[in-house]
Amino acid sequence: MVEKDFVPYIPPEVTVPELTAKAVMLGIFLSIVMAAANAYLGLYAGMTVSATIPAAVIALAVFRGLTKYGIVENATILETNLAKTMASAGESLAAGVIFTIPALLVLGLWSEIDVTKTTIIALVGGCLGVLFTISLRRVLIVDLDLPYPEGVAATEVLKTGEEGGPGVKYVMVGLASAMAYKFASSEFGLSIFREKVQATARIWKGRFYGGANLSPALMSVGYIVGLRIASYIFMGGILGWFILAPAIGMTQGWPDQPAGWIGPWDDIGVYTVLWSTKIRYIGVGAMVVGGIYSIFSMRQAITKGISQAFGGTDTEKEVIRTELDMNMKLTWTLIFLFVIPIFAVYLWVSEDLLIASVSSVVMLVAAFFFTAIAGYIAGLVGSSNNPISGVTVATALFAALLLVALGAEGDAGMTSTVLVAALVCCAAAIAGDVMQDLKTGQLLGATPRNLQIAEFIGVIAAALVIGWTLVALHSAYEIGSPSLPAPQAGLIAGVTQGVFEGDMPYDMVALGMIIAFGLIILRIPIMSVAIGIYLPFTLSVPIFIGGLLRHTVGKVAENHTIKRTYHLHPDEIKKKIDEEKEQTGHNGILFSSGLIAGEALMGVIVAALVMAEIEMAIFTDPAAWPSMLMFAYFVILLGYVSLRTLIEKSSVRELWDDLWNK
Repeated sequence: MVEKDFVPYIPPEVTVPELTAKAVMLGIFLSIVMAAANAYLGLYAGMTVSATIPAAVIALAVFRGLTKYGIVENATILETNLAKTMASAGESLAAGVIFTIPALLVLGLWSEIDVTKTTIIALVGGCLGVLFTISLRRVLIVDLDLPYPEGVAATEVLKTGEEGGPGVKYVMVGLASAMAYKFASSEFGLSIFREKVQATARIWKGRFYGGANLSPALMSVGYIVGLRIASYIFMGGILGWFILAPAIGMTQGWPDQPAGWIGPWDDIGVYTVLWSTKIRYIGVGAMVVGGIYSIFSMRQAITKGISQAFGGTDTEKEVIRTELDMNMKLTWTLIFLFVIPIFAVYLWVSEDLLIASVSSVVMLVAAFFFTAIAGYIAGLVGSSNNPISGVTVATALFAALLLVALGAEGDAGMTSTVLVAALVCCAAAIAGDVMQDLKTGQLLGATPRNLQIAEFIGVIAAALVIGWTLVALHSAYEIGSPSLPAPQAGLIAGVTQGVFEGDMPYDMVALGMIIAFGLIILRIPIMSVAIGIYLPFTLSVPIFIGGLLRHTVGKVAENHTIKRTYHLHPDEIKKKIDEEKEQTGHNGILFSSGLIAGEALMGVIVAALVMAEIEMAIFTDPAAWPSMLMFAYFVILLGYVSLRTLIEKSSVRELWDDLWNK
């Protein structure tokens, strides 16, 4: 966490090259590559890989290679950070587009990708996402001081690459280990062992599910965010999968095998369908209430930021370099100007002035609202675990209900709904990754204004190619077919069609909202629990394990210090404890950063293999026990790295006693 007297890696009074031609050129290239790779991966597997960390690693490697051969001068850490920020903008924009626009193909509203409309939606949605993050940066980065696990991890990767020294070893060992593990376990890689384990049990009339994604990266996310946040996410998973799911199944009946189901129909399949048709909507309802409550809680900070934009007392001369944003008046002027092209697109599609006007207003309000929520959630659990599809579902649901109330119907109404959701999804997706990069910038001492300019360039570069990328993919594989199923777009299509045809699970959304109100009364963080309900339970487990490991390491460090400094003044003891915890935590974060970077980087490589239609899988149904052993090894290894300085000074028996405060 950042303290009030925090001094970044590059102090505010020091100026180094940042927004340079070589950084921008590399950033444009990485933005396009990451956008294309993630477009295919998202349409194929329903997920994308956050570019924050892999882009940092790639940018470091490229700049070092170019410097080695004398092509460019050695890049500064801020130039590298700026290039990877642009890459993140491209990747996240691709996620926003491919999770929504293909829904129009799934619904049969488009027979082919409309490049013009897609480009406009991507460009305006992405730029709005950047503009809103400018307004929210101080609130979400400075005032709330959220953990931003991937932003912290990227900072450690860049600092270690800059400084060298022993920290490099922790990062590189973690990176190489996670890359090898991901390649061996991925169904699109060697598929030697499974990426996750899961099982079900029947007790009386109930069916119960348990499982875990054996991901070192997710475990590392939990280590970075800490036990408190990880516990609330896990609580949401327990609530959704161990309490609500069995209760719904026993009272409303367990789902039947859906048409087109691929694979064996067993209790795992039953739970998968139950989650996608019921539990996920409970999470959406909870997130909507949680989002409103979060915005309400941040109202003073947001109001202050907006008021400063229109006649506030701050001037650029009074703001230090590391807090210098783009001009706020210009920012909000551009936000309102961007409504014009969106209104034109909605009018073009609906041919109804009222529907176009309402859609434009809904888009603007929802984009700001969900951009704030996406940035907040990314700060809690990271961009890779940010449930953007949940944000998009909520937008599509609200937009569809409003348009139906205004008399919209048929193809025009559904098309307008999807396009509103698409634009909001682009803005929200941008917010998640960009906030991670702005957190990295804060820790490194980057100039926010330079990063914000770079984000615009990255968005523009990706927006100009994403439409043609979808055209190529649809031509080659047919989006919506078994070759390219586009699962997230199918979800948005189902929500839109459900509202217009009257078969949406409103009871589940309402239940989620009721649960959220209960959490408010109990003063339990809503968004963390809602994320746990919405996400597959297998993701919550490794995050909780990582948080528990971080707590255990801190407990050992605390008790170890107390036993050896009991004779000192209490203030001195507290200082020694903080120093020991910081050291153990720092080593663990370095290794965790490597694990996150390795898995994310291999995810991009695997996406390239899938695009090239290179199949390397050894087993079609690999065993689970090797991955369980490997995951346990990573947990032990991360604990060892964290406590290595203590292990060198103490015996294992002493550390065991320290854990239990003997």
